[in-house]
Amino acid sequence: MIKYYWTRYLLSYPRILLYMLQDTEYHFGRYLAWLHRTRNFRKVIKRRQLVITAKVSLLLVALELLRLLIILTVAAVVYLAIITQNYWCLAAGLMLFTAMPFVLAYGLLVPLVAGWLLIQKPQEKIIVTRARKVLASYPAKRIGIAGSYGKTTTKEIIQTVLSEKFKVRATPGNMNTAIGISRFIQSLSGDEEILIFECGEEKPGDVRRLARLTKPDIGVITGVNEAHLTSFKTLEQTAETIFELADFVSPDKLYVNGESPLVLKYKPSAAKTYSRKEAANWQVKKASTAIDGTDFQIVNGKNIINVHTSLIGLHTVGVTAAAVAIADDFGLTNKQIEAGLYKIQAFEHRMEPKPLNGAWLIDDTYNGNSEGARAGLEFLKAIQAKRRIYVTPGLVEQGDQTEQVHIHIGEQAASSADIVVLMKNSVTEYITKGLHDKHFKGQLLEVDDPLDFYENLDQFVAAGDVVLMQNDWTDNYA
Repeated sequence: MIKYYWTRYLLSYPRILLYMLQDTEYHFGRYLAWLHRTRNFRKVIKRRQLVITAKVSLLLVALELLRLLIILTVAAVVYLAIITQNYWCLAAGLMLFTAMPFVLAYGLLVPLVAGWLLIQKPQEKIIVTRARKVLASYPAKRIGIAGSYGKTTTKEIIQTVLSEKFKVRATPGNMNTAIGISRFIQSLSGDEEILIFECGEEKPGDVRRLARLTKPDIGVITGVNEAHLTSFKTLEQTAETIFELADFVSPDKLYVNGESPLVLKYKPSAAKTYSRKEAANWQVKKASTAIDGTDFQIVNGKNIINVHTSLIGLHTVGVTAAAVAIADDFGLTNKQIEAGLYKIQAFEHRMEPKPLNGAWLIDDTYNGNSEGARAGLEFLKAIQAKRRIYVTPGLVEQGDQTEQVHIHIGEQAASSADIVVLMKNSVTEYITKGLHDKHFKGQLLEVDDPLDFYENLDQFVAAGDVVLMQNDWTDNYA
């Protein structure tokens, strides 16, 4: 810490602090954790840049003025100490100068906390209350989706299929908090027939609060894993929070992922399961996947639907089958269901195949969970390629399961890839251990500068290669 303490006096230090705050999405706990573990502030901004917004501009001016005020105060105190030969006064000036970086770093939070308490929190309460009133008499059927992973993909698939018959609106992107959902509700036109809500979870009670707001008629639980274990501490607490959704829908209107062991443990007996083999009363047959998409048949008695989507990986079969079962319950015809499924395209940064100089790049950089890592490596192992290349920094927020999760990733990568490229960080040694435990015979590369590697990826791959890129750590993770 002492070696690089001087980096706290860089001219860019206020911008660095604001970048840290912005990159953690103004989450005070994550900002402070990043601040405390940082030694060399020259190396903070690597993957992104500070985005100048109105809030950032005001805070930057405030920090610069505070720094100037401290410097002027220090100068005045030192001058006074010299002319009076008061060494205690000199020591006080030096102490203030030494403490200046901490005054700036912690002082930055004061206007943010005040703004949150006096402005943002009351405004959010008003917005949520208005949204609740809008929904109180809204005639549209509602679908709520919760889970550690796969919520956005599930939402997009169901929306695309149901839109063949109904006017459907869904919360955009990763908008899955109370304020985000409330703003979405304010944007409704009034003639929607089906609304789909993605319910996020970061702490116990989150899903309950969102379900109380949205009052879903149908629920979908996508799975439970270690994705937010840092917040929840245990998988059981994660599962209990996600299953808060089940308290708001009839058990026979709840669809749960039958391939997630913890989901099955908490599943109400009357709930419907979905997997790559079945969904409710539908049976999946002849499933296959390739770089151009996934195909299968889904059968209910004599009723047969032929499915093709542009999604890749057999892990997509279960949720697609669930969309078929839900669409059938809503009264869509086979023709409408097949047409909707055919329109489903790979979602941005989620197992999204892209051509690159005769190779294929599978962009899965939005994946941040162990189940997604497993599914991606499963696909990489099965695909025909000149070289199978796996690129990852690992996963974040895995709590006390961090070591085991990454050892398992390494073990699976050992049999799935010819080349493994690791973005060097705190979990690299665990992935490497997994590779060594399974006697990996391929090439292992550890990269110190991820941005440089990504920018020059076209020079690394050759025609016929398949490159799977999973997850992308932001700068606030070491």
